Amino acid sequence: MNAETIPSGQLACLLRDAAAGMLADMAAVDLICRHGRFLGDPAFRRIIAAGSSITTGQPLAVIRWKAAICALEAGQLPCSGSEQAILRIAASLADPGIAVNLRDNLGNLDARNIALVTDSIKAANG
Repeated sequence: MNAETIPSGQLACLLRDAAAGMLADMAAVDLICRHGRFLGDPAFRRIIAAGSSITTGQPLAVIRWKAAICALEAGQLPCSGSEQAILRIAASLADPGIAVNLRDNLGNLDARNIALVTDSIKAANG
């Protein structure tokens, strides 16, 4: 299975299925899906690992968060300032090893994106 060829709606479902049961992971995936920019971007899709569950054999997909941040910082994932902020905040929710400076990132967000981030933080905390 290749994440680059999966329709966006199906890819969102696979990402959500893989994150199910883990509040912070689900919040991060939902932030990316609800933002609407990333799942259609071929560069972003290249950092998504897609395959089958080793326990059930069902298809699944996961965002490789550290790879996403590395691609962003290397210029391989061109984004506006607000898109970078959304990706950094989502990655920080999903991976405890990825720190985010909220002061630097929240200033780049408009009212819609602030609402998405706020909803994600609430979801991550149950």
